[in-house]
Amino acid sequence: MADKAIAMSEVARHKSKDDCWVAIDGKVFDVTKFLDDHPGGKKAILIYAGKDATEQFMMMHRPEILKKYGEEFRVGVVKNGAKL
Repeated sequence: MADKAIAMSEVARHKSKDDCWVAIDGKVFDVTKFLDDHPGGKKAILIYAGKDATEQFMMMHRPEILKKYGEEFRVGVVKNGAKL
């Protein structure tokens, strides 16, 4: 099954503690249910809610973290041609 292509304008609509999506490395994640479990606190994620957080994520985490824990939160991929 192909990943759902999601425009960044759609990601931008999900920017609250009750509905939080982020784009990382071309993939879109609904991290709403992860906010309370994030070791760095939910505020660290909410700053980037509705946005592309690739640069900030990669500065703070090893890529393996996303592979290990991210798949359960992935809702799609950033639509081709979408501005990151």
